[in-house]
Amino acid sequence: MVADLPWTIQLEDAQVWQRERTTLTVEVQSTDRFATLEASLPRIEGVDVQALPATNEASVDGKRILRLTWQLSAHTPGKQTLQLPLIRYHLNGRDAAQWQPPPQTLEVQALPPYLPPTLPVGNVQIDSHIEPNGVLQPGHLAYWHIRLHSDTVNTAQFPPILKQMRSSGVELFPAKVAKPADDNGQYRLDYHIPFKPHSNGRLDLPTLQWHWFDPDTARLEQVQYTPPRPWVLGWIGRGVMGVFSLLAVLAGVWFGVKLVGKHWRQWRSKQRLLQALQALDSPQQVRNAMRDCATAHGWAENLSVAQWLGCWEQHYGIADNVRRQLQAMERIRFAT
Repeated sequence: MVADLPWTIQLEDAQVWQRERTTLTVEVQSTDRFATLEASLPRIEGVDVQALPATNEASVDGKRILRLTWQLSAHTPGKQTLQLPLIRYHLNGRDAAQWQPPPQTLEVQALPPYLPPTLPVGNVQIDSHIEPNGVLQPGHLAYWHIRLHSDTVNTAQFPPILKQMRSSGVELFPAKVAKPADDNGQYRLDYHIPFKPHSNGRLDLPTLQWHWFDPDTARLEQVQYTPPRPWVLGWIGRGVMGVFSLLAVLAGVWFGVKLVGKHWRQWRSKQRLLQALQALDSPQQVRNAMRDCATAHGWAENLSVAQWLGCWEQHYGIADNVRRQLQAMERIRFAT
């Protein structure tokens, strides 16, 4: 029955650095959606092994793909032989088949000797936020929530950020550290750090930094993280800030009203001019509308017709109809 199952084994990367993570996967195709793969945790000398949850997924051809995956991180340089335990194909409460994977070879390259053993081999990302949101009060308790997470570095290699918790303007209290369950192979640490700001101004939390080794470039990289810096204000400071905010709102409303009034006057002067041009028997009415339009738009006074028309077309674009009507008005005006 073993020969009837198409077993495969795949090592993600056969050449890695010390402490660099790679994955080893065993797959088999099946037609039963309730089948599972089972195996004991591999014991490999000099290699940390972590098992990911077994999966049973549908493929594009309608079959099922059963998968076992292990994350490997070797600590000893040199050639490592990876021997997996017996894989059991479990169906209907019993082992319906078994398979012994062939040994895999992992080439582990030694890290530079000057790197400390706690240095992350791979990138560790950070994000954080302050609770409560918005403006803080001096002497009141707040919380700094920090999350470190990585797809390639386990939590044992995470940078020791608590050793960097020093700040002159903030009183820091002992932190709580949580290690949530791995989510699809991601490693994570959550820090909850209580603190009290002492003075008004921008919150002064410590800048966090650490180095990490990039396996792709074989270079040492640096992370420097500046935390959020909300304002810290007492009641007097909040009152002053509220007054300035109110003044800013009132100024914005005032400028908005002026801008709306300006556009309204320009629109009305334009409409009056277009109406006057429809009745060319009164050239003086057209001239008055042109003067009002120039005033509403901030153009110079006593413009000639050609100058006025240039300002109009610069503001509204080419207007052949207005040009023809003004020329007709000029002919009527100077006909006698």
